[in-house]
Amino acid sequence: MLLLTNRVPFPADGGYAIVVHNTVQALLDLGCDVTLFSLNTTKHYINTSEIDDPVFQKIKFHQYKIDNRVKAGRAFLNLFTRKSYNISRFFHPGCASRLGHILKRESFDVVQFEGLQVTPYLSVIKANSKAKLVYRAHNIEHQIWKRLTIKENFLIRKLYLHLLSKRLKSFEHNILKKFDAVLAISFVDEHFFKSLGHSRVYTFPVSLNLENYQNHYKLSPHKSIGYIGSMDWRPNIEGLDWFLERVWPNIVQLGSGITFHLAGKRIPETYFGLADEHFICEGPVDNAKEFIARQHVIIVPLLSGSGMRVKIIEAMALGKCIIATSIAAEGIAYHHDRDILIADSTDHFYKQILRCFTDRNLVNRIGEGARKLVERNHNQKLYGEKLMKVYESLTAQEG
Repeated sequence: MLLLTNRVPFPADGGYAIVVHNTVQALLDLGCDVTLFSLNTTKHYINTSEIDDPVFQKIKFHQYKIDNRVKAGRAFLNLFTRKSYNISRFFHPGCASRLGHILKRESFDVVQFEGLQVTPYLSVIKANSKAKLVYRAHNIEHQIWKRLTIKENFLIRKLYLHLLSKRLKSFEHNILKKFDAVLAISFVDEHFFKSLGHSRVYTFPVSLNLENYQNHYKLSPHKSIGYIGSMDWRPNIEGLDWFLERVWPNIVQLGSGITFHLAGKRIPETYFGLADEHFICEGPVDNAKEFIARQHVIIVPLLSGSGMRVKIIEAMALGKCIIATSIAAEGIAYHHDRDILIADSTDHFYKQILRCFTDRNLVNRIGEGARKLVERNHNQKLYGEKLMKVYESLTAQEG
């Protein structure tokens, strides 16, 4: 196995990294020989010499440091091409050359592309390998930008986002035809990819090693709501701003003693400036599971985005009560009021929060339902075995 990733998935402290890390672990447990080639980008740079993870020690690892920062000059010039700037920022001739050398030295049965950003290297793989090619879709990329476009009010930015979405859609549709199989993150995405005419599409949702999600953490003695996420992703900022502007002030006015806790990487200074006795901005946390488990309620107020939210699955595995928008919970086989609370408007979000702190049984009941859902649908061991069967069916075609 050769896996190509658009960032180094160690430590596994974010959605993309957790999905890739758990996939690698599942493959190792099944006896696969795994090689990982990661773009080590400026945005998510990792000093690999400091990685302390037993999974990392069991794989062959290669990296290529790449500057993928958005640059105004290049972004402007890109307007006069037909290429997607979102994708071209991840390509470098030196990286392609490095990949070519690796493929000439070693043969692989399967090469898996983890996300759209590494697909520009497809031609290099095809030219130097006879491996079966698998695309792992962590989300439908153009859909994220399309939803952001719809909600954007500033005309110039709206037009630019529309262009990004249009080019991404074209690239995404065309590139998928060149793979032997597509792995979708949810049944919703599977349906979309099949509608494009791809016959080999399989759903592999976010899966976890549930032994690592036993909730032995202490619950906060105070009424608390928590949100955790990387705040360099635009949909996260958009959703959080909506919550803080439209929902949170009404909760504070109640004088009920409920506190809101924000955690995550790259939180803008503006949020720290808003912090007070009711809004606690914790910033990066050493233990995300402990932060999630400490809260009475976890919120995920996404208004745009695509794919499956890993933090929702993690919170469910820890038996937490979650209030989320339907977009945030998209792709999860949930039942509202049984294993999650869905709220898509300011009023509904406000009322669901009140329910959680007035109905003593609600939080525990939803949390118990959430854990059962994860045990049924997101067990890493079961999906690792299923994934191996897909690989075996692909490679058997040559025989």
